Parts: sequence; structure tokens; C-alpha cells
Amino acid sequence: MLNLETFKEYWDKAFPDVRLRRSHFVLAVSGGVDSIVLAHLMHAVKAKCTIAHVNFQLRAEESKRDEQFVRDFAAQLNMPIQVHACETAKYAETYKMGIQQAAREIRYAWFGALMQEINLSENNIPNSTSPDNLTAKPKPVVLLTAHHANDQVETVLMQLFRGTGIHGLTGIPARRNDVLNIARPLLHFSKEEIKAYATAKGLGYVEDSSNEKDDYTRNFIRNKLIPQMAEIFPMVNDNIIATTYRIKEAEQIVIDTVEAFWKKGFKLKKGIPSIPIVYWNKVKDNATYTWGLVKQYGFKPQQIDEIHKILDASKGAYIASTTHKFINWEGNIQIVPINSEKIYTAIEDSVLATENVAANIVSFSNCKLQFEIIHNDAALEIDKDPKYAYLAADKLEWPLLLRSWEPSDYFYPLGMRKKKKLNQFLGSLKLSPAHKSKTTVLCTGDRIVWVVGKRIDDRFKVVPSTQIVLKITL
Repeated sequence: MLNLETFKEYWDKAFPDVRLRRSHFVLAVSGGVDSIVLAHLMHAVKAKCTIAHVNFQLRAEESKRDEQFVRDFAAQLNMPIQVHACETAKYAETYKMGIQQAAREIRYAWFGALMQEINLSENNIPNSTSPDNLTAKPKPVVLLTAHHANDQVETVLMQLFRGTGIHGLTGIPARRNDVLNIARPLLHFSKEEIKAYATAKGLGYVEDSSNEKDDYTRNFIRNKLIPQMAEIFPMVNDNIIATTYRIKEAEQIVIDTVEAFWKKGFKLKKGIPSIPIVYWNKVKDNATYTWGLVKQYGFKPQQIDEIHKILDASKGAYIASTTHKFINWEGNIQIVPINSEKIYTAIEDSVLATENVAANIVSFSNCKLQFEIIHNDAALEIDKDPKYAYLAADKLEWPLLLRSWEPSDYFYPLGMRKKKKLNQFLGSLKLSPAHKSKTTVLCTGDRIVWVVGKRIDDRFKVVPSTQIVLKITL
């Protein structure tokens, strides 16, 4: 039964991290019975709230009616209200998606912007030096949606029919704090309980006529499938809800087991995160184990079969997500991030204008370089260790540019008078793709002067006539 006491009881159990009197809540209110009851309950507990209503402009006069109803209801509760009107159909057509997906994207994008605006306003501290303000804690802004137990059942069935994995069968989470800070305090209560509360409190609400149509998958499941299932299994909703709780427990066991497996097999091979193929082969055809690893690297479930093929592929074969590559290399699968942008830093000659050694150090990506000027005399000994570069300073144009290498790069390796493609040079060093990806080059203008840590360009070497030498230490 839904009442103020059971609402508070569920809140304390489900949201121990969200204090009713220490947060600002954005209430997603459509005007339907679910969101109206949620707003009424939040008003009853004296929580600070802002009502947020989206007018999707899909049902002509009915959309206008809903907006006005919510405005009037907010006024009755003396709650502030924000309304967002949008051309949902045009958005769906522009971005080639269904109406429901478009509506979801629109409303959550606006909710996020509204929450950010409230957060900036709510936690603005004019006098930051005041003793009271020094100890003040920011007030969280939390989005509340009125999803309930019946929504949970419909979602689980939809996920099941789509062929979801174990996580999809856990349904709608009561709490999320990843992209948006969201809580769903009615998820424990059924539609019948919510309607009974509205009747007991004399609350009016509006009905969305589109909910009666079976054009959408969710409506079909709600209006046709579940009632028919209830004729055979009268407790169908309760049974599915109970099952989601058991699946959540099972999912956590799976997560813990899979994480422990990969943690044990995870290795650093010459600084590159790697999984030995012989270790991976223990669970080679197990999609659950593979997904537990690859999902954190931007891969999609549809790529699992192709990822398994990499284990038996030739050396150098790889598969890529939007953020990472998995590369088969010398008995391991290397996990290599993909740089989505060119990384570079300009080095001004001011780096040499101080005797403070620390000030002469430039950090870049995975390396640090120390710059110093020395005079070329008989006492100068050039260390041939590749971590040092000795360059003829008079041939350099400042600023120097330190950047990631590119496939089109070439240079004249020390001791050679012919240019060589950098890709070929790195290949001759038998570097793995992962180590090649970490290679940086130091340039003057459009010419490479040093493949950092590997070879300088012959055109910039120190010769007897060189007077000033730039020494760089990796």
C-alpha cells in the first residue's frame, strides 16, 4: 500500500545517499497519475522541488491541455515550474529515429541542462571567505521520475524479447548517478497502488490518449500481452518483479567472478596492458567473460565473436572500438588506447633561459624531456645512449614541436643520407603496434629532428663546426 509512511520507508532503504531535506529535486511531471502522485508525496515530505514539464507537441490540443494542467497543479503546491516545448516530430525526422527515442533524448538532455542550471544557482556562494561558507556543503540536485512496478515488468519483458543479456533482465534501476543523478522512488509500488493514493487524496490527473493505442511495443505489452498472461498466471507482475531481484543478486555474483578472473590474468608487458592468450583461452567461447572485459574499452556486444577470432589470428591482427584496439602480439592481446586527437606541445626557446634544471623539463604524453645548452669543445663527449639527443642548435628554428608520429612522417636516420619513412624505421626496430603508437617525434618546422628515444635526424647532428649544442635527455 502506498502512503506517506511506506514512501519514506522505501526511500530510506533505496536511497540512503539522498537526503530528502538536503537536496533539490527536479520532478519530471507529465500530468499523468504517476508523476502527479510523486509530486504530491514530495510536497508532503516538505522537500525542495522544481517541477519540470516537457511539451512534446505531438497531440495538438491535448499537449496544450497537459501543460496547462501541470502549471495549475504546480501553483496549487506552490512549487516552481519549468516548461520546455519542443518539436519532437521534426527532431525525429532530422536525426532519423523513432518518435519515442527522440522524445527520450529531448527530455533527458533538457533535464540535464536544467539540473546544471539549478546546481549553479543553488550552490552559488557569494562570499567564499565567510566562515559559514567555508564549511558549507553543496546541495545535490536529483532528478526524480515516476517509474513504477508495472513499468518495471514491461521493461523486463521488452528486454527479454530483444535478446538482452543478464543485465537487461534486472530492469530499471531505482538509482543512477552516472550521466544524470536520478532516483525513482515509486519503483516499488504498483500502478494500482498509485491510483488508490490519488483517489484517497482527491488528486486529479490527465490521461495520455496515446497510451491506449497499441502502435508502440510497450503499449502492446501493457494493454494486450500482460492481461492475457495474467489470465494464466494471476501473480505475473509480482513474479516478474521478484525474479528481477534474484537476477540482480546473480548478476553481482557474475560481475565479482568475472572481475576476479581478469584481474588475475591482467599483465603489464613492457608497460603495455596485456592478457596472455593462453589465459584467455580458458574462457575463450564464454561471451559473459569476454563481455565483462571488453565493455570497459568501448566495444559492443555484437563484436564479441570477432574479438574471439583475434585470439587465433596472426601476429599483428587487431580489432578496434571507438576508444581502444585489441592487438594480437607475441602470445598476448595488447590493450591499446586510440588517440582521437593529435597530441602535440610547442616548446619555446625560453625553456633554456634559466639555470633551474626543473624549469628545463617538458612533460609530454608518456615522457619527460630535459633541455640544456652546452658548448661544443674538445671536452664534449656525445653519449650514444638513445635516451640522449645532441643537436646542432644553430640549425633549429623555435619553437620546437613535440608530437605523436604520423604514417606520412619521414626523416634521415643518423648515419644515412637517404630519407626513410618513419613507419618503416619503427618496423625495423621490431616494435609492437602498441609501442609504435606511443612514439613521439621532435620537430623543427616541418622536419623531424629526433625520433624520441630512438634516433636523431642526420641533418641535425653535431659536426666539428658546431659551436652550440642542444642536449636533450629523456
